[in-house]
Amino acid sequence: MCTVALGSGLRVMGTYTQNSGAIDWACLLDGVNIDKSTFGEETKNHVMFFERSPLLDGHHTVVVTAAVGGNQTFWFDKIQYLPSASVSLENKSIMFQSSDPTILYGSGWSDHQTQRTGSVLVCHFYGM
Repeated sequence: MCTVALGSGLRVMGTYTQNSGAIDWACLLDGVNIDKSTFGEETKNHVMFFERSPLLDGHHTVVVTAAVGGNQTFWFDKIQYLPSASVSLENKSIMFQSSDPTILYGSGWSDHQTQRTGSVLVCHFYGM
């Protein structure tokens, strides 16, 4: 779950492989299930899973869930968002690396990946 404050656009990107087509996954934006991309037949990196722009300027919450089985893998790469025009970005962090201490990895995570059902990653950021 990620909380984005004072943003007006959002994009979630990831990687899919040949076995990704049957993965049961969902994206919620502010509690509403949104349309998402379907996976192709070839392995591709940094594919746009979904995008919403414009959004009403304000606070937004994104939740991405995935249920995988067998040899399937769900790769979540990044979230990009468009901050409000009224927000100054001077002297602000504009990118989080996976090693950032503000990213909270729940149980089951190791080396920034998990194979445990129900694993959770939480990142709160405000873009100000």
